[in-house]
Amino acid sequence: MRLPALIALAAVAGCASSAATTGSSAGGGSARVIGSTGEGTVHAISTGSEPIAGETRIAAPLASAWSRLRAAYDSLGIQPTTIDAASKIYGNRGMQIRRQLGNVRLSKYIDCGNPQARPSADFYDVNLSVVTQLSALDSANTKVVTTVDAMARPVSFSGEYIRCATTGAIESRISDLLQPTDGTK
Repeated sequence: MRLPALIALAAVAGCASSAATTGSSAGGGSARVIGSTGEGTVHAISTGSEPIAGETRIAAPLASAWSRLRAAYDSLGIQPTTIDAASKIYGNRGMQIRRQLGNVRLSKYIDCGNPQARPSADFYDVNLSVVTQLSALDSANTKVVTTVDAMARPVSFSGEYIRCATTGAIESRISDLLQPTDGTK
């Protein structure tokens, strides 16, 4: 008789939802590592009020990686609003989008929860910021730091913006696209 009661209790606890963290909340956020795609590659998810940057090291000189950055952003459907060649910063700090980025559903890139049994990122108005900064590690290697920050709110009824977490997919895609493909650096 105890086993069915424990199963029911676990099911109820698993269905409970927590309040969303808004961008105006105080205090630090927490993070968890979501994967490693290669040597020196770490991507993180922001689960609190602060976005966490995904950092990757690629085997390409800084100038080569910088020259590929525009194409990487174009392939994602991100039009740059920030280009600082001296600091090697490239990105867009304020896209207003809904449902898709390029031809990809937003839920592949960000997690805004799913309170109505569907990913909110695919149905909410989203303010998305994607910014990459490159820096030379040495003459043949570059550090790629991409920060994805997103806030979203419902379209069909009034509500506060909620902070969305990155899935790490944008960061990984940018890093992959900056890698030399033909054996040359």
